[in-house]
Amino acid sequence: MPAPQPARRFARRSPKAQASLDRLADAIHTLHQASAAGDPFLVARGLEVLTEHLGGSLATLVTVGGTTMDTRWWHPESPEALAPEPIRPLCEWMASHGERVLVIQDMDTGPHLNGAEELRLLPHRAALASTLHRGGGVQTLLFVFFDQPRAFSRMDFALLETVGGFLGRMLESEDLKQSVARLEDALAITQAVMQDSAIRDPDTDLPNRHYLEVWEKALLGLEDRPTSLVVAECRFRLADKAARTRLRQAAESVRASDLVVRTGQDRFQVILRQTPRHRADLQLHRFLSHLGGAPMGATLWIPGPQGLPLASCGALLQEAVEESLRMVIPNLVWRLPAPAAEAPAPPEPPGKPTPWQPPVIRRA
Repeated sequence: MPAPQPARRFARRSPKAQASLDRLADAIHTLHQASAAGDPFLVARGLEVLTEHLGGSLATLVTVGGTTMDTRWWHPESPEALAPEPIRPLCEWMASHGERVLVIQDMDTGPHLNGAEELRLLPHRAALASTLHRGGGVQTLLFVFFDQPRAFSRMDFALLETVGGFLGRMLESEDLKQSVARLEDALAITQAVMQDSAIRDPDTDLPNRHYLEVWEKALLGLEDRPTSLVVAECRFRLADKAARTRLRQAAESVRASDLVVRTGQDRFQVILRQTPRHRADLQLHRFLSHLGGAPMGATLWIPGPQGLPLASCGALLQEAVEESLRMVIPNLVWRLPAPAAEAPAPPEPPGKPTPWQPPVIRRA
């Protein structure tokens, strides 16, 4: 006897629904494992998971504050790639409909085009977007783009909501860490501020060389100071207001525990405190992408047990900057210190002297 029609429909949909549930469970498990492992790039990991499980070609996080829009995180990314430009019509729609999910199944016929010809010129043919819930006046928008038109399932929306909620919590945690870091910095330089309030550059509102000296002294006074820090110097001319805006965006792209300092005319230093060498390369290229490219040299500052000052890596840093300036298209140049030579093995102690014995005389 054939099964009733509803039962047959359920039987046909059950494997597909199970596969969707498996995707959702796998994404949650991946993010939980990354969080438990203390991954410092959890936000980037979340975008990677969302792109892979939805089959998207690009995922971005865009911060919107007033008329300013800035792509802070994106996936996939490479050291040479520039940050994707925020798509203003979509960002404006999301900013005014914060509680809704943007669904565009086909960029050529989507209902959110409103005659915007620039959307039809995009390489993306479909999109999903939502607003991450954070405190304060700045909104964060989550976008996932696709190369081909597609219809979205309820499980796609559930995955977007789940990962978006996770990313929102991560960004709230990052905001809290930044607040704590700013408080720690304020406490560390309170005494210096009482003595001399000129610790910020008036043109850029960045810390100046005096601030760097106070910060360096406090760092070298720590018993558990970092083993090594990445130090980079960038040459960037503040020719107009647009250049100052790009510099501000670049300074905001580094983490709260890192430092961007104006050390002279058109000279800026970036100090990354807890970033591995391979991750620092990506972070510095991201910094340069906000500037539109600029000469930059980088090296490692190794304080060591002796508490070597920042000037100990100055020669290598200067070599890297000068090589970058000589390039046709200036870019990031590294000059790494030579590995420390191993101490020679101590000589073996002399053996116990053998007491003198008379020679044995044998008969012929």
